[in-house]
Amino acid sequence: MVRNASGTYRINGKVVLRRIGEDRLLVPVAGAVARECCVFPVNETGEFIWTRLARGEPLGAIAAALEAEFAVAPEAALADCREFAEKLVAQRLLEVAG
Repeated sequence: MVRNASGTYRINGKVVLRRIGEDRLLVPVAGAVARECCVFPVNETGEFIWTRLARGEPLGAIAAALEAEFAVAPEAALADCREFAEKLVAQRLLEVAG
């Protein structure tokens, strides 16, 4: 589990983000999770964080972007990024890269 703001992640397998109407879904298309036939709904903030996590951006940079985009306090932005990333690690969509 990454606790500092410089932590990065990488996608575990192949996961794509799809929009269907107003819905946003993370869809594993290759790897162990894909065989389970699951999709993972996310909201606008989740999409924002996912896009940056998938590019390998460090948590601190993602939190700063989140703070600017959604007018959130810095501590809350970093906590939200950590929580979201840790949930995706638990679901095996992401793995810790550094």
